[in-house]
Amino acid sequence: MFRSKTPTNAAQTSSRRSHSNSPPPPPQPKRTPPPNRHRDFSPRPAYQPNRKPPSLNRSRMTAAGTIPTPPTTLSGLANVANIEESDSEGTIPPTSQPSDDPHSESTPHVNGDITRPVHFYTPPRYGSPPRFIVAHPNGTGIKNFGTAPIKVTIRDMRNKEHRFHLGLHSFKPLRYLPPLPYPLDLQDPELANLVATTTTEIITRHVPSPTKISIFSTELLKANNPIGLPSPQISHPLQISQTPSSALLLASHHLPPTIASQISSRKLSMRIINIYRPILATSQKLMDHPFYISESHSILDEDLVPIEHVYSDHVGAAYAVKHDEGQRFWYWSDMENTEGFIVQVYDSLFGCDVYGEERSIRAATGFFKLMPKGSEEGWEAEWLVVKTLVVG
Repeated sequence: MFRSKTPTNAAQTSSRRSHSNSPPPPPQPKRTPPPNRHRDFSPRPAYQPNRKPPSLNRSRMTAAGTIPTPPTTLSGLANVANIEESDSEGTIPPTSQPSDDPHSESTPHVNGDITRPVHFYTPPRYGSPPRFIVAHPNGTGIKNFGTAPIKVTIRDMRNKEHRFHLGLHSFKPLRYLPPLPYPLDLQDPELANLVATTTTEIITRHVPSPTKISIFSTELLKANNPIGLPSPQISHPLQISQTPSSALLLASHHLPPTIASQISSRKLSMRIINIYRPILATSQKLMDHPFYISESHSILDEDLVPIEHVYSDHVGAAYAVKHDEGQRFWYWSDMENTEGFIVQVYDSLFGCDVYGEERSIRAATGFFKLMPKGSEEGWEAEWLVVKTLVVG
């Protein structure tokens, strides 16, 4: 026999019905928390209407909602080992890059290998020959060609100064130079004589057997140079300041006729040697507009484009540089007033490069900007450039 699922007890049935028809219980009152007896009476920060909120990069947010602090760049032997290892592998080490935020509170310290845009040559329209007409004594003028910024790796030669030689790489970093006064006034005869004497001593020490040294140009390049001032501006495009034809023209203008004729007939050799030095205070380091330079063997002849420089009394020439993947560039971080460069831009004799090939040893040079737009730390950057003809 099967049991019935319906309750047999009538009392149970009536009790269930009466319970289902009973009203719901009244809602419980909400408990309010007691007032805070420990009130914070600390003063609120003053209102700053010009203060800009910090910019947050959401791609860098972690799971906890915080931004990780970037690692600091080590100094000393640890940083040197890091650069040496990365240079052997052909990669860029994780160095401190300049910030693109113009409202950053601190000035970034830049050293190590960096990636920055370099201005390379672009041809003029309609196939016309490139030409630059110098219209002002400070070197400004009108040109019919352009430049295109291309990002390249610029390696840091700090702690690698011993690797470079003037006869192989076309440049050599110089240390422990006698400091020059800051600010430097080239109109002062005593300071001009000091610059000439120091330059002659540097060339005599680093160029083998010079028989005659003739200084034909002494310039103080400035980054903060409004239009109309006589001081030349810092030039950012990559270039070689002289060609073989312009070098012979300089020899005929600044050397005795007998020496110039022997140079043109290849009986005497001549080099064009330039000295580059930052003009800084005693305890100051170069923060912006550093000087960068190419290795001579990395700039091929097909990368060079001759540019006519038309002056009021003569026509000179210089080389603009086209971009190529095999080019190598260097700069010197944290330069002081006792450091500089000796650079060879022309040699009438062929030399041997680092691969043992016979070729002309000459360097392409320029300046590049480190600080972001709106910063003023590097706005007063100045470079002393002394150009010489060295016979022998």
